[in-house]
Amino acid sequence: MSLRLPPLESLRYFEAAARHLSFTLAADELCISQSAVSQKVIQLEQRLGYKLFERRTRHLLLTAPGTRLYPAVHSALGLLSETLGNIGALTQRNKLTVYCMPSFANRWLMPRLQDFHSKHPHIDLHLIAEFNEPNFHNETVDIGICHGFADQHGTEQRLLFRDYVYPVISPSLQQTLELREPADLSRAILLHDSLPQAKLATSWQKWLAERGIHHIDCSGGYRFNQADLIVGAALNDRGVALGRHVLVADEVANGHLIPLFKDVVEDDGVYAVFLKKLANNPSIQTFCAWLEEQAKTFEREDCIEKICHSSPSLATPA
Repeated sequence: MSLRLPPLESLRYFEAAARHLSFTLAADELCISQSAVSQKVIQLEQRLGYKLFERRTRHLLLTAPGTRLYPAVHSALGLLSETLGNIGALTQRNKLTVYCMPSFANRWLMPRLQDFHSKHPHIDLHLIAEFNEPNFHNETVDIGICHGFADQHGTEQRLLFRDYVYPVISPSLQQTLELREPADLSRAILLHDSLPQAKLATSWQKWLAERGIHHIDCSGGYRFNQADLIVGAALNDRGVALGRHVLVADEVANGHLIPLFKDVVEDDGVYAVFLKKLANNPSIQTFCAWLEEQAKTFEREDCIEKICHSSPSLATPA
């Protein structure tokens, strides 16, 4: 008589909780609620007829049956995941799912994708542009372009280039306002990010406070929920943006925006992120090599020192 195995989903939840010895950390990894993990484990225990965990106030302990079950489930799920991944690589080796932030996609990646297609027409890209970084272990993303170091185990993270933050303004608005120093921003409309915790967000309040400027009211101005909308507003003379180099470099280079005050702050880097076990995937290798090539070109042609310090608006006033 064949053994009736418990549902795969419940074993997956048990494995994550046992590995972390925490329902909360397991829930974070699986992108579900803590109560959902707890309930699935309880259902698994009821089906098996014995307890897998001892519930303590701040952590979990595996029972004797749980201790015996965990390595078998961990090994089986790992083997299953690896096998499915290898099969997928063989059957879909020319399809690549890429993640990045929406503003980064619009301002940096999209203008360069024609170059990738012309060089590698056999690889079909599926671009997912979302605010939240994906869980590389549980989602269908093959490679991500992430702003800042992604804290996920089992991933390889390659620095593409550093990013910088500095104020930018349209030439016509600068001609009208003649902003010479940060204190002059009291005469300007400031463009704000309405999602201050987002990866590409910038903060005028923080920027001004770090320079000891407290007389400027940051509550006014325009607010947008995407960084590229802020860039668009600056291009249309709506105000002064606290821009990210990766998003405004092209507009600064062609003279549509000009940086202010010789004030450039180094910020997080931009990384290519993928699972280490997929490092030998041909499509990932190809796309990552192309990204690194584009990053070198970007740093060379849109060099932060060349762009910012060659701008006429940055000349030291007499």
